[in-house]
Amino acid sequence: MMDIAEIKHMLFHALTEESLEERLDQAKSQQEVYAILQELDYFTLTMEEFQQGIAAMQADAEQE
Repeated sequence: MMDIAEIKHMLFHALTEESLEERLDQAKSQQEVYAILQELDYFTLTMEEFQQGIAAMQADAEQE
């Protein structure tokens, strides 16, 4: 299993993919976002890792 820094790094890159930007903006749930990100060759996170990463990124944003 990846550590949280690796998870956040992969998530950041995946969530900023220009080719997916429009679809990600329209996604209504974490499940929809996860399904879209799975189309990326390098996106190998499990749903659990994905949820941990989202929570960690939200916590980081709240601290800024």
